[in-house]
Amino acid sequence: MVTNLAYFFERAKKVHGDGRWVWVKDSNGEDRRNVLLGGDILNPNKGLGHLWAGQLMEYKPGVGMLIFRSFLVTNNASASTTVYVNGDGYSDCPEVGQVLMKAPDEVFITTYTANTSSGAVTKSTSEYTGQSAKVTKVEYDATNAKFKLTLDQAMTFSANDILVEAEGTAKSASAKVLVKNPNVFNEANRELLPTDGSFGFENAKYAASGVYDKQIWIQRTQPLPKYVLANNKSHIDGIFWI
Repeated sequence: MVTNLAYFFERAKKVHGDGRWVWVKDSNGEDRRNVLLGGDILNPNKGLGHLWAGQLMEYKPGVGMLIFRSFLVTNNASASTTVYVNGDGYSDCPEVGQVLMKAPDEVFITTYTANTSSGAVTKSTSEYTGQSAKVTKVEYDATNAKFKLTLDQAMTFSANDILVEAEGTAKSASAKVLVKNPNVFNEANRELLPTDGSFGFENAKYAASGVYDKQIWIQRTQPLPKYVLANNKSHIDGIFWI
């Protein structure tokens, strides 16, 4: 429905840098492939949020779209329920209620077992599991451009760890990565309205499509863990291509 309604606001937090170029430009013109219909976002933000140009998503035909969110840890901490993550405009903005875990190097781990008698080698593949924790409080430090997260589970962190969303709605000692195969990009900056009923919205949902066969500058986008970088098609350092 379209109405004669305008919405004006002032930005209160200079967290993300609108206008930062992320796409690799080609002087011969650009081609890209797109997912025409896309799907409903399966992990929408609860409050006000953003989808940034170059943001990775996982498209599952007939299922929906998962937003790949990642957060760069800025401190070392041992068995702590407090962690600081980058808020300079490249990492995502965390929310209360998100369930996070440290990103593994590999989502699916392959092991080989040799039979010492016959010499036969057995191959097995298992999905990585690790500790997750729910975010219970988020504070933004504008001076240092970082977020302070309070978690409901003590964890050990090192600077430059990358946190990603985990499956489920509660902490778990055997959590699995939520977005296992980011395979499309969001193409343009988009501001998102809340989907949580506490904001007065009922039955709110988002649908999104994505593009691929495009290239982004790695240093100008969200932090990419090793298991995501493993899918990079580019042979040029600093460029990520899917």
